[in-house]
Amino acid sequence: MDITYSFMIPILEAIAKACHSYGWAIVLLTVLVRILVYPLVASSTRSMQRMAQMQPQLKVIQERYKSDPEMFQKKAMEFYQKNKINPMGGCLPTLVQLPILFALFATFTGPPFGDKTIPVKIKVAAQGAQVQVKKSEVSAANSPYVSADGKLSKIVVFPGDLDIIAGGSIDFQIRAIEGQSPEALIPEWRFHGDANGATIDKTGHAVFPKAGEVTVEAVIPGIAKEESFGFINSLGKVASGLDLFKPSNWDALALILLFGITMYLSQKLMVQPPSPNADSQQQLIQQQTQRTMPIAVTAMFFFIPLPAGVYLYMVVSNIIQSLQTWLIMRKPAPMMVDVLAEAHGAASSKGSISSQANVPAAISNTPVVSTTVGSSAPGSLKKPPRKKRSKKKK
Repeated sequence: MDITYSFMIPILEAIAKACHSYGWAIVLLTVLVRILVYPLVASSTRSMQRMAQMQPQLKVIQERYKSDPEMFQKKAMEFYQKNKINPMGGCLPTLVQLPILFALFATFTGPPFGDKTIPVKIKVAAQGAQVQVKKSEVSAANSPYVSADGKLSKIVVFPGDLDIIAGGSIDFQIRAIEGQSPEALIPEWRFHGDANGATIDKTGHAVFPKAGEVTVEAVIPGIAKEESFGFINSLGKVASGLDLFKPSNWDALALILLFGITMYLSQKLMVQPPSPNADSQQQLIQQQTQRTMPIAVTAMFFFIPLPAGVYLYMVVSNIIQSLQTWLIMRKPAPMMVDVLAEAHGAASSKGSISSQANVPAAISNTPVVSTTVGSSAPGSLKKPPRKKRSKKKK
């Protein structure tokens, strides 16, 4: 199922129709999706919180049984079970939400915010060559298209991939395989890479004079790419590299920098306070990752050409994620069960006996009074001897 085409774009169009703004549609759709995936985010964050909390105690168990791997495995499993820790607990919720987030990303990279290309590969054989001419009915790739009245369709190019003889010509057109075919849609026809002497006009009529391989592209335009929102002068504008420093592209530059700042804030909220038993080397690595990761990802987006609407989505998404993380991390994780302390306590209880040696000092120093008859122990009390009654003579 195509989540982008079936769900994301229709919801986006409904919000845009209600708000009369594609900028607000990006913001509100991002908020809606983040609310829907919040249970998964909470489960993943709490699992990561528990995993970070368990590391110091797990290290103590490892040190205690470093000479007995079998016992270490047993105690580690007991530690996981009693603390209800699942090592995969942080990964599974993340994997479940990834298709949703990818679909949301795809919604903002194509129509209606950006142009989308549909490629068709053409193999041109030399004249006189023994080759069988092949023709696919439609292109293998397709693109969603949103018309000005909000109608959604899925567009392909026909004919599709071709094997033809040099000197031949083809009339390319577009067709809707889903939804209503948009009559007002006029794609831009062009070649990808080297045209090898081929030509194509605005109507899609292409001529291939020489043998070789050529890729024809139909560019499906985005109807909202010129729309402005706040300080963003074009939601579909694409700029990268040195072009970002031109005054006309400062809005895209500001969005990239805001993305880096919000990513740093989100990561900072994820970091747990250092434990007294935590590994100092591990803490150092964690701090370095927290500092360098936002910088590295932000620098990467300087060279990836994306529509400004995508950067708006990423900034809003980071802000919401930071708020969700703050709400989750406010509640401290429950105390960990120390299996070593439990084992020590059980051993002490099993080895104890009822004797004076185990009596507290305040009690053991109290003199013990024996009531045993005939005892000659010091401090013992004896019953007075009974007097023999003498017999009187009559």
